Amino acid sequence: MRRKERELRRVFHDAGALDPSTARSLADMGLQETRALRRLERQEVVRESSPGCYYFDEEVWLGVRATRIRMAIMLISAVGLTALVGLYAVVGSR
Repeated sequence: MRRKERELRRVFHDAGALDPSTARSLADMGLQETRALRRLERQEVVRESSPGCYYFDEEVWLGVRATRIRMAIMLISAVGLTALVGLYAVVGSR
């Protein structure tokens, strides 16, 4: 899914559709409605400036990426902490 989102980002960049004034139709960019596109629309990364014309909001994209990275770090930290506590419990019980 992330790869498809990066591909969509590239298509919008190549088309120059990066703000409301340069928005383009999906057909003009050779895109179809996909799950990855809908996901980016829900996150307001891909926005509709006028009926049928879309652009890629780079600032929102960077925010979404930062949030994803923070969540991944938190998850890895939680798993690591749980493993350390488990290891301590096993070693400490001997």
